[in-house]
Amino acid sequence: MLLSQEVETLAQSALRAGLTLNVKRDVDTSNAFWGALFTFGCLPDVQVVINGPVGCYTLPITSILNYTDTIPNLPNVISTDFTEREVTLDGTNPILRATLEGRSTLNAHRRATIVLTTQESELISTDGFESGLSVHDGIAQFDSRALQDDEWQGRESALLYLYENREWLLAASGYDAAALRSAVVRTKPRVTIIGPTYGCFNSYADLAEIERLVEGIGAEVSCVMPFRSRVKDLATMDDCDACIVMYREFGAALAARLHKPYLYAPFGIQDTTAFLRELGRILGRTDEAEAFIAREKQTTLKAFWDLWRSPHQDFFGTSSFGVVAGETYTHGLRRVLQDEFGMRPTIVASRQAKSGPLAYSAIDVRQTLIDDPPMIMFGSINEKIYISELELLTSYIPASFPGPVVRRATGTPFMGYAGVVYLAQEISNFLFEILFRHLPVEGLERKQAEETTLAISEAEISWHPDAVERMNVVLKKVPFFVRISASKKLRIEAEREAVQRRIREVTPDIIDDVARRFAR
Repeated sequence: MLLSQEVETLAQSALRAGLTLNVKRDVDTSNAFWGALFTFGCLPDVQVVINGPVGCYTLPITSILNYTDTIPNLPNVISTDFTEREVTLDGTNPILRATLEGRSTLNAHRRATIVLTTQESELISTDGFESGLSVHDGIAQFDSRALQDDEWQGRESALLYLYENREWLLAASGYDAAALRSAVVRTKPRVTIIGPTYGCFNSYADLAEIERLVEGIGAEVSCVMPFRSRVKDLATMDDCDACIVMYREFGAALAARLHKPYLYAPFGIQDTTAFLRELGRILGRTDEAEAFIAREKQTTLKAFWDLWRSPHQDFFGTSSFGVVAGETYTHGLRRVLQDEFGMRPTIVASRQAKSGPLAYSAIDVRQTLIDDPPMIMFGSINEKIYISELELLTSYIPASFPGPVVRRATGTPFMGYAGVVYLAQEISNFLFEILFRHLPVEGLERKQAEETTLAISEAEISWHPDAVERMNVVLKKVPFFVRISASKKLRIEAEREAVQRRIREVTPDIIDDVARRFAR
């Protein structure tokens, strides 16, 4: 059955049940063009030319990154900006050539140029780039496969492209690869970190924590590809003893090509401890790793132990959470929040999962929020919108793009030991916020109401059976550990509202009005 027919069938069923069906199909993952762009754009001495129509430069570079990584623009990215005329009459190759000829006036140091196709240019079959790799021209084309692949596959392909064509990139940029390799001086075991790119959630903070762990056991980070790399770093990126892949969504293919042992970045106390021991074993720093773990338990993790021995720990065991994010943060947050903090999961969904328990749809997520709303929801702007639409008391913590979220500070990690402390701190503060919402507050509106002569005594107020049922539905959306106080407060306010309306019965619409007031 076609999707439109399924939607129509659902809509008719909902209508017969007296419900209105609103179908939402929210986008949470972009295509491979964006992934490739955010990868190539990290190398400041590579000129990236977007072979696309008007707006391809403005949209990704001045809008999207401004709302995520707060990067105002990427000076090494330009666009051909072809129009309908080039597509229908002149052909797109002349404007591409003109753009390439003018690139040297932007920055003479950017000698290597990558022409990047877009989903639009692939869709309309633009002329593309006529020649292959050329040291003389310093120009090559990368087909992003935007119509077939998602942003994570785009990042993977772009990383492999940089490595597989590194000799050309080095020569086109004027570097002597052999000289760069011979100039390497080793004083400590070397680690290459693979993965952080523009548009990856929390890259700055999580990268800082992983670097801290590596240096803590006496090793050094020789290369962060591509986040803090230049073309010359391609020559020595495989001159390392181990690799750390930051994300499960991409990066492992490049690590395998380097033929080095690699580990995934860890979440939580247990995984981080195991990670440090294994990295220490690989690097020949076993004793240093054990000594560092012992110090971390007395220093970084002390804040967590102090919190756990306080009354806060009672919050975690009676609290629930939801996660809808990329595979890395979905798996990582579940391990920390469920296995180590003891919180109950209501939904744990990965954007990459196509089947199995972590697969989901936007409709599934929204329905779970209705049926079993978590106290705290980790997700993207989509989940935040659902919480607002449903008027839930669920607190929201960003854990994924897309969305207008700024994550540039290095002190907000989710990974490693520091991530345990940060997550425990954030959750505790949000639980206090939830508790605060249910504390009695002497507001001006209530004071004025009490000063008004009531025409009906509160003792004379009765409850309509539908209002009782509606109240039970509303209370299911209230966090468990404040449900008793919320129930009392909701009952008092509902009866007070009935008195103000000069009626002798609490009705379902009164419950809805009071619940909306509480949600705000």
